[in-house]
Amino acid sequence: MNFKVQGALLDGIHTDFIVALFENTIFIIVTQNSKLGTFYLYKPECLSTDDQGYDIKVLFGCEDENLTAGVASLLRALNIDRRVIICLMLENSNFRTIRAIQEIISNLI
Repeated sequence: MNFKVQGALLDGIHTDFIVALFENTIFIIVTQNSKLGTFYLYKPECLSTDDQGYDIKVLFGCEDENLTAGVASLLRALNIDRRVIICLMLENSNFRTIRAIQEIISNLI
């Protein structure tokens, strides 16, 4: 297991990142208030040689279609090829914040 922690300012809000890399799963926590938020399970699935599909579902917490779409976009952009459990607690989940999260997580993975 590889474990990494980092903090950053996103739109003036302190954000903590925790990434734990396991053999077949990545566990990610992103929080802006030191609390846990909604947990998502992301599973990439290869549908064909030309297509990359995925399955994403809420494991625990509030279902928000916009945030779920942001999580899917984030993980697809990172091109992750294994299961991910990601927990997000964000004050603002706009495109700029998700993009900044993507950049930081890409450096931690």
